[in-house]
Order: sequence, then structure tokens, then C-alpha cells
Amino acid sequence: MQNIVVFFNGTRGIKVIQKLISFGHGILTTVIPPNKDFDVIQKEIEKIGLKCLRPKNVNDKDVILKLKKLYPKLFIVAGYSTIFKSELINLPEKGTINLHAGRLPKYRGGSPLNWQIINGETKATISLIKLDQEIDSGEVLQERDILIDASTDINDLHTKVNKLFPELTKNIIDQIDKTGNLSGRSQDSNNAVYWHQRKDDDGHIDFKTLDVTQVNQLVRALTIPYPGAWAFLEQKKVRIFKTEISQFDLKGVPGRICYIQGKGPYIICKDKALLIKKYMIDNNSELKLKNGQYLT
Repeated sequence: MQNIVVFFNGTRGIKVIQKLISFGHGILTTVIPPNKDFDVIQKEIEKIGLKCLRPKNVNDKDVILKLKKLYPKLFIVAGYSTIFKSELINLPEKGTINLHAGRLPKYRGGSPLNWQIINGETKATISLIKLDQEIDSGEVLQERDILIDASTDINDLHTKVNKLFPELTKNIIDQIDKTGNLSGRSQDSNNAVYWHQRKDDDGHIDFKTLDVTQVNQLVRALTIPYPGAWAFLEQKKVRIFKTEISQFDLKGVPGRICYIQGKGPYIICKDKALLIKKYMIDNNSELKLKNGQYLT
């Protein structure tokens, strides 16, 4: 297929573009956010030999007119956060597809990979959907499950997802080339659950209300490349990047730091202790947690 436009904001979109080009599909142009944080993405796109549009508002009439003059056949949305209006969605001949990293309709909305770990799911699901004007409500065209175990963190999921999405996107384009249209399963909106986009403030750990499993899930969901789950040590912010559920029961006051026979630090949660394996205090790797301190 030729005349494809890809809207994206990171590695996922680049991987999809590279995959499609390798199979002879033609990318007309790409669209990324305008802010300076994405300058590095533009450089990557230019290395591939593609043009890059960076409109302030992708729904502006001038932007839509510019895209219309390119006679696009398909739009692919891979992480572009702006909500598309119907005029933009329906502009390409074959429609618009969205790469959504959650099972639908259970995980509509933002940060679906993070939420799936936080909620203790044993598998994450990614979905390719036909974009419509509602939030993640379109027909599901392709989906794939990824196992989540007690050691799987958000970086693991992103790595696996960024390998799967390009292949699934290629499958969709092959389907269009073969059948001439996009078709998939309809969602039952009566069972839809919407999740908000997460921000750093949401990463605070309340050791009084969360048990070790819940804290471990939160840490795994928010570790690098995210800022990390966090708590306060007096006025200092402690970011926790890796934990391990203890093999023995150590109980006490939630939030207390303990060392047992020189091993630790352990942090007491609602039910028992969790071993903290990687952390940083106030962005200073020299500072260490001490026995008897409290995190709040």
C-alpha cells in the first residue's frame, strides 16, 4: 500500500514505519507533536528519509487541507495523544487505525500498559482498532496477549509491544490490500471501562493501605522509563524502581525501613515487608535508606 500517513510520538511509531518500509509500503509523511521534546524524533524520521509535519493543532482546517492534498489512503495513529475530529478521521480513503496497548473495552483511555500491571493482570493485551470519534470504541481489528508474571515491569512490556505492533499493523494493511476494507469485531460498550492518563503525582505509595503485592505492582508499572513510584522521607522524595516480595514474614508499622542481618532495606507494607532492590533519594545515588527511618 502507498500513501500512508503515520501520527506518532515515540519509538512505537518509528518501529511501525521501519517495518512497513521494509515490506515496500509507502509512507507519504509523518506527523509528530510540535514541542521541543520531540525534536529527537524528527531527527530519527529524517534519517529514514521521510518528511515530518509538526502542527500545533492537527484538527486545524489548514492542516486537514494540507493532508487532503496528499490523497492519503490510510492514517496510522501510534501514540499521538490529540483527539481526532471526524473530518480528520474520515479523510483517508481506507480510514484510520489506532494502536492501543490495552484489552478493549476493559482498558479504554490512557496509560493502559501501566494500569494492566497495577491491576495485577496476568496478561496484557494490545489492540489495533478502527478509529472513530469516541474514545477507543472502534472495531477491534487485531489483538495480541502478552504474559505478565511477578517480575514483568513496564519496560519489559514496552519492549515486547514495540515488536508486536509493527507486525500486527502489517497484517492489517495486508488485509486491506486483500479485501479492500477494514473489518473487525464490534465492542460491547456496556462493558466499557475508562482509565485516566497517569501522571507522576499518581505514583505516591501509601504503605498503610497497600499490601506487598500492590506496592510491587505499582513499582513495576512505574519504573524506568517512567519516573518511578515514590514516597517521602521527611522532605526528601524517594523513588523506588525495583522491589521483591520477601520470602519470610516481616511485619510492623507500615512505612518503616528495616534491615535484617545486614540485608535490606525492607519496607513494611500493610501486610508485611517488601525488599527494596533499587531506589534513589532526591536524585542523589549517594544517599541511602537507614534502619528505623519511615517513608510516608
